[in-house]
Amino acid sequence: MNIGRDALLTYELAMQVTSHNIANAMTPGYTRQSIDLEAQTPLSLGGLQLGMGVKANSVSQAFDQYTSRSIQQNTSTLAENDAKATALSYLENIFNEATGQGLNQAMADFWNAWQDLANNPGGVTERTALLDKAAALTTQFRSMSADLNQVKQSMNTNLTASITELNQTAQQIASLNEKIVASESNGTKANDLRDQRNNLVEKLGSLIGTNYYENDNGSLTILSKDGSLLVNGNQSWKLSQVGEQVYWNGIPTDLSAKLTGGKIGAWLDIRDEIVPQYLANLDELAGTLIQNVNAIHSFGFSLSGTTGLNFFEPLTNPVPGDFSGASALIQLSSDVRGNPANIAAGGLSGNPGDNENALGILNLQTDNSIQVRKWTYAGRGTNISSALQTTTMEDYYRSLVGDMGILTSGVTQNRDFTQTMIDRMNEVRDSVSGVNLDEEMTELMKIQRGYEAAAKLISISDEMLKSLMQV
Repeated sequence: MNIGRDALLTYELAMQVTSHNIANAMTPGYTRQSIDLEAQTPLSLGGLQLGMGVKANSVSQAFDQYTSRSIQQNTSTLAENDAKATALSYLENIFNEATGQGLNQAMADFWNAWQDLANNPGGVTERTALLDKAAALTTQFRSMSADLNQVKQSMNTNLTASITELNQTAQQIASLNEKIVASESNGTKANDLRDQRNNLVEKLGSLIGTNYYENDNGSLTILSKDGSLLVNGNQSWKLSQVGEQVYWNGIPTDLSAKLTGGKIGAWLDIRDEIVPQYLANLDELAGTLIQNVNAIHSFGFSLSGTTGLNFFEPLTNPVPGDFSGASALIQLSSDVRGNPANIAAGGLSGNPGDNENALGILNLQTDNSIQVRKWTYAGRGTNISSALQTTTMEDYYRSLVGDMGILTSGVTQNRDFTQTMIDRMNEVRDSVSGVNLDEEMTELMKIQRGYEAAAKLISISDEMLKSLMQV
């Protein structure tokens, strides 16, 4: 009777575990559970070891630790590449030449206007058209500079939101650590709480690259890739943002150059490395254009014979050759703005039909001896270098557009490859840890038969006792 009773209770527990699996078949991150059965301690009687039935020893998880850790680590890489791909798509739109309305077309229109002026240096229509095309070119430069700075500001806003989410997630993990330690103090595994914590660890990895390990008491210790402690037991530490600097636990030491992986790593790469590099090169192109056009224009003569006039407003940077901010500042000079006659198309003769200076400026379009500095930003802007390139200004800009395409393509390929890896690892994990409803229904039938057999055992034992009492 006791053996039958214990069997009934055990199968009821097995039914509860199977029901729990079925109910959570669609729950994200749920790990299939199973009840571990073992024989009761046997009874020694007359030199015999008599079995005393069955008991439930524990409820275990079909947890694939290696695959789960690999998924969590690759989730950080996927989130980083996905966030970068999104931001780079905005940058591509800024440098988009497919519509025929980009900077390359504006520069071509500018040079064509100089060609028209060279063909008719005294024409008011050609001079007015040149000023219009030049104004459109300066507007394009300033618009691209503003758009790049807007992307940088957007990355800062995204960073703020991600840091807030990271702090909340770390706090939730710390709270679950405390609950798991308390729940497992009697030697049993807190399976459902562990599933919840695993989901949060994966979420944390999507925000920032992490390393973690499990302590003897079942709690997790989590650190960022740079070694900053995020969670330890029931305690969590926060990141905070002050301007463009990121602090750990309120300590005023900037960690921006050290935080890698996840969305936070992506936002920082875009904000502190990729955007500043393209902005610096755009400034270099604008500054080179201003310097070279003004150098020739100032030696030419206007229709009235005036010389020494600038076509673009000169840069006022105190360091010669420093073109920082040029793309945001480029504009027509006060010498020629609204005054087409002051365009210095003529050479030394000063005659209205002289186009020597206009041809000199036009030759800048194909001049491949111009030296333009190409900037490279690494280490989140802590390692800035440059190299002089001898090229035309148009080819220099095309190289920037080409670099953008290569960078975007590489990030997209990495994202797709990582996504494929995660999909395959999820299939492996699901084959081990996922709930298969067909298997659970089969298990349900086995439990039902076992329960019926245990009930039958009690019924027969009862009949035997009745017969004994009737003797």
